[in-house]
Amino acid sequence: MSLTPVGFAIKLPEESRNTLIKEQGAKRLRYFPKGPVKKRLRCPTEGRLKRYKALRNWVKVSVEYVVSLPLPSKGSRK
Repeated sequence: MSLTPVGFAIKLPEESRNTLIKEQGAKRLRYFPKGPVKKRLRCPTEGRLKRYKALRNWVKVSVEYVVSLPLPSKGSRK
């Protein structure tokens, strides 16, 4: 998760990302207008962020997803 100049972003599994986009109006994250779209991060709409319980659920889904991912190999980080 991150709070950027373009809004709040959260890393989610594909199914959850699609749910946020289709049902909640979330947008794909771009740091600048012509920049690349980040693959796993989405910005929930502002109204969604105001509902604490819903946000808490998405944070839980995100944490569970991220800890399930494999660790990067030793040579992949610079």
